[in-house]
Amino acid sequence: MPLGGLWIAHHYFNVFRFDNSAIGERIYNQGIDSSGKPLQGQTEGDIEFKDAHFNCAQCHRRSGYGSSEGGNYVLPVTGASLFNPRRFDRADLFKKLFKESQSKLFWARMRSSYQRPAYTDESLALAIREGIDPSGRKLSSLMPRYKINDRDMAGLTAYLKNLSSHNDSGVDENTIYFATVVSKNANADNKNAMLSTIEKFVEWLNLETKGNLDHPNFSPSYRSDFAKAFRIWNHEVWELSDNPAEWPKELAAHYQKKPVFALIGGMAEGNWAPIHEFCEKNSVPCLFPLTQLPPVEQPGHYSIYFNQGLLLEAKVIAKYLLKEKKPDRAAPIAVFHADDAEGSKPARVLIQALNADKTLAVESIPVKDMESFRLEWARYVESHPRIGKVVVWPGKLGSAILSELAARAQTIEQIFLPSELLQADLTSVSKELAPKLYFSYPYELPTAYHPRAFRVRAWMNTRRLPISNARVQFNTYYALNLLQYGLEHVVDHFSRDYLLEYIEHEAENALNPGTFPRLSLGPEQRFASKGAYLVQLDASGTQPVKPVSSWIVP
Repeated sequence: MPLGGLWIAHHYFNVFRFDNSAIGERIYNQGIDSSGKPLQGQTEGDIEFKDAHFNCAQCHRRSGYGSSEGGNYVLPVTGASLFNPRRFDRADLFKKLFKESQSKLFWARMRSSYQRPAYTDESLALAIREGIDPSGRKLSSLMPRYKINDRDMAGLTAYLKNLSSHNDSGVDENTIYFATVVSKNANADNKNAMLSTIEKFVEWLNLETKGNLDHPNFSPSYRSDFAKAFRIWNHEVWELSDNPAEWPKELAAHYQKKPVFALIGGMAEGNWAPIHEFCEKNSVPCLFPLTQLPPVEQPGHYSIYFNQGLLLEAKVIAKYLLKEKKPDRAAPIAVFHADDAEGSKPARVLIQALNADKTLAVESIPVKDMESFRLEWARYVESHPRIGKVVVWPGKLGSAILSELAARAQTIEQIFLPSELLQADLTSVSKELAPKLYFSYPYELPTAYHPRAFRVRAWMNTRRLPISNARVQFNTYYALNLLQYGLEHVVDHFSRDYLLEYIEHEAENALNPGTFPRLSLGPEQRFASKGAYLVQLDASGTQPVKPVSSWIVP
């Protein structure tokens, strides 16, 4: 090669040096090396593996801040923790030491005075390949010893040096920024109930934060350690238009104007998918939006939901029908559904589940409006001598469908409906129709007792916050409280992934205000409530509904 060519090649390589951290990212999060093969090595001394599930994030988590489980403490592997001498921070360790049930061995290890020097590229390679840290000490046998070549090791090292090396967008020295997404066509009363709860919570929390900032040494041995974590919450409402096709552009404009650390709650008419996609694209946590149509089919890391909405209810009804089935080809299960997303999507999930049993006959009947429903119903009755079970997904037809069903009650054995129709005016439901109505019910039963519900209600009353929609407001309060709890333990490591990991860990803590029987998450789980009841209207009048099934988890 001519000298000029050598100079150009050398200059280009040094100025535009290849960034191999992409290789490291894939190794860390997916367990796939540069050749496309799963990681291989040994664990527990002599157990050979060749499996992508042995990726680093499985234990050290996506944020790199580690975890603790079953008496085992998985150390952080962020850039700052690896490439600096080890030091212990009381604020970082507070939760693990005092808010988790751990073994004596765990306590002893956490209080150990053992230190180590900073890792170098060479000592990190030795630790990953042979399990020896920079001080010459052997790492736990739980830590795999990987067979990793020099190129992959260089990529992993480059990735770890930058892992959680700075705070994510949406936070500065004094303030952390949040937003709530709402659409103009969302139910006005529900929207106001949600936003007023957020407003009161932020106002209350900021007063408490200002008090802590003004008196940082009130408790020198404890509170002062957390002073670095205190931030004032700044909350905005991002209102979207009535046209979902415009939402991606509108969300991008809001985020460009002022990036936020996370989205709290949210409410939009119809499919939540455009907002979900925005959050995944921009790595913005979206915490417990109030939507009936979360995008269950789409992969997601940053969006956490209460449940699968109408799709969960469809699966629960299907499981109930399959268990109670009485095959009758003369009276198939008729599934009437509006032709919009809230009608067609749950209908499709229900029919797919029912079709798994070849002995059942199922008919899908889409309708455009009430006149279409009447016409299709007449055709169905004419072609079937007996009508057994009917499932209706009203979608845009809403509660108006009830009056139509009432006029046809004498011809039906059972009618299955989504829980949203329980919010309609049911006083006009006739005594003939009521025993035939079955509702999916993904909430806690009215007879259940949750101590937390009384505390939340008292909190709202003392702040003169009218409880206009208890379910919306209690769920919003849960999301806010869990966010506050997570941020307390993130301390000053404002990593969105780290926040999500704490939320996964703490979702089933004693924060449930009682709208769901149980709320829990695990690593990468994104739906906190997993089941529903089947209920009927309570004829005695002592409660609005009574269960006709146990809690069904499809």
